Amino acid sequence: MKIRTQWFVKHPIQGKLLLIVVLSIVVPVAVIGACFYNLVFRLLAEQIAFPEAISSNLVPVIRRINAILLIALPVLALLILSLAVAVSHKLAGPVRRLEKEIDGMLSSNTPPRPIRVRQRDDLKDLVDKINALMDRMKKP
Repeated sequence: MKIRTQWFVKHPIQGKLLLIVVLSIVVPVAVIGACFYNLVFRLLAEQIAFPEAISSNLVPVIRRINAILLIALPVLALLILSLAVAVSHKLAGPVRRLEKEIDGMLSSNTPPRPIRVRQRDDLKDLVDKINALMDRMKKP
């Protein structure tokens, strides 16, 4: 079998898996990041009593952290998104292939042939059992 080149299959399961993976990573990171950001700067502001000391000490720190976040967050977001696409594709691709094979069998009058999937597909065990079931149903 050839290597899959289409990363986005037209199957709703990939979108659902992608959404679950992205949200389960992005939401906790955003909440924890916002809380940490707020805590650090609130503590710094409370510890420094003089307004001129606040501006001279806190503003450069805020600018540096903002610059780091401005660079790091888009890179991390792209990394998370690409990993989520890869994970969702690993499941959605074989599901789509299985559906296409079964639809092809149902639409033709020829006897069913074994369903083929790649050796490393996550659903290979399920496909093997479906093939065994079809073999058993062929025998009288």
